[in-house]
Amino acid sequence: MRAPKSASTLRVTERRNPRSAALDTKSTTEILRIISREDAKVARAVQRVIPEIARAVDLAVEALAKGGRLVYLGAGTSGRLGVLDAAECIPTFGTEQVIGVMAGAPNSMFRPSEVSEDDPLLGQRDLQKIKFSRRDVLVGISASGRTPYVIGGLRLAQQVGASTLLLTANPDAEASRFAMVTIAPVVGPEVIAGSTRMKAGTAQKLVLNMISTATMARLGRVFSNLMVQVQLTNAKLRQRAEGILVEGTGASAAAARKALESSGGSLPVAMLMLAKGIDRQSAVALLNSGPSTSEVLRRALTT
Repeated sequence: MRAPKSASTLRVTERRNPRSAALDTKSTTEILRIISREDAKVARAVQRVIPEIARAVDLAVEALAKGGRLVYLGAGTSGRLGVLDAAECIPTFGTEQVIGVMAGAPNSMFRPSEVSEDDPLLGQRDLQKIKFSRRDVLVGISASGRTPYVIGGLRLAQQVGASTLLLTANPDAEASRFAMVTIAPVVGPEVIAGSTRMKAGTAQKLVLNMISTATMARLGRVFSNLMVQVQLTNAKLRQRAEGILVEGTGASAAAARKALESSGGSLPVAMLMLAKGIDRQSAVALLNSGPSTSEVLRRALTT
């Protein structure tokens, strides 16, 4: 029988955490305090890898500015987090240039499908289905850094000449060999050994938030810290858009509501209509005349 691996040879994502030993004997409050103390380490770990995140953002900005896409690829929790961030970019930033690809999807979004993550060819085929090309940027997401599905996708991206990034919790990740940039916030062993849906997953969510938000800000899809590309798909978002117009232009709530209706549901167009006193057609032309939404709005609101 093969001897069990020692703690020193186990990947950090698989080691036992001495601070959560005998967790099953603790009271509810004690369990929660242990989890909370461990979670408090995540933001610090992410802060330490900001230089690598910045490099990832710069690559994403360059690709998206030229019509490429930011593609997240993962399995299990990592895949779900990528899909979540990509889906949120549509209503938040008004873009479909961020894509989430997950092993075994769509069924695996709701039920585990671990076997699919063991197939590197599946990762390649899933990228081929979305016509992944050298214009795109691939972010492979794998807590362990050795998921075959993710490694297969990174290999394909490397072969076609695309930029490749790896988001992992393991600083010695095998998949790093196929990534131009490796982002590895070291959060330490999980409260439940190997349960990377916990600290590793939280770190991944924070990093993905940072990558997509910073990329969209750099591309001018936010104005100041306002969500000016928000998609008005329900009453809450329409009210948010009206509030942004009031705050951004000083218009009354009634004027903001009227401009939003007249704009065809485009918040930037409505903002230009209010700021410059122009009609919808002129606002659309003005919006299309600048390098980005934020630059056009800033110019209109300050001159």
